[in-house]
Amino acid sequence: MYKEKDKKKIYEQAKNVIEGDDNILFLDDVVAELPISKPTFYSWWPKGSDKYNELLALINTNRVKVKRYIRLKLRISGKAAELLSLYRMICTEEERRAINQNYIDVKADVDNKIQIGFIDTGVEPVSDESEVDV
Repeated sequence: MYKEKDKKKIYEQAKNVIEGDDNILFLDDVVAELPISKPTFYSWWPKGSDKYNELLALINTNRVKVKRYIRLKLRISGKAAELLSLYRMICTEEERRAINQNYIDVKADVDNKIQIGFIDTGVEPVSDESEVDV
């Protein structure tokens, strides 16, 4: 059984894992580096708790760094498809809508009915890459 001092030590270890590696982009990456299980992690720091939110903020800092790097590479790279795959994994909903030509919004109401609607992004497909200004 872990003691409170162990919990504090492991929390600091989690912060160090995130701050020490800009490629830590998901909480699962953090948990994999800790000497505790995923259920223990989430029982100690449940979603919405201050400690959870602090770790998530550190991860979001890493995500912003990676997104900046990807945007820079997109300007100069001829291999945008690979970079877009990673970008889609870590982008916000607003960014996801901007990079997709179609976006499906799925909502369920209290009567267990599912409504599916398309959101117009206002972006037309590019027919010729030479038309794109970078």
